[in-house]
Amino acid sequence: MATFHDLRLRRRELLDELEELEEAVAELTAILHESVDIDDEQRSEHHERLVWLQRQQAGALVVLSETERVLLTFGTDGWDDE
Repeated sequence: MATFHDLRLRRRELLDELEELEEAVAELTAILHESVDIDDEQRSEHHERLVWLQRQQAGALVVLSETERVLLTFGTDGWDDE
């Protein structure tokens, strides 16, 4: 069973991962909406990458939710305290 400390670390890692994924999604979304100079193949590749990133985000959110649920069993105070 994971310890409180392990869960806090995992939560922080997931939050960092979600931030990186959010930035990548925003960047690709901007490329897809603003670029008229990309060909259909590139647009398709960008779209596939965007869909993959969104699935990664959804998966990370599920894991984060479960991690936070378990953290609640330890109590709500001090999740971010080091």
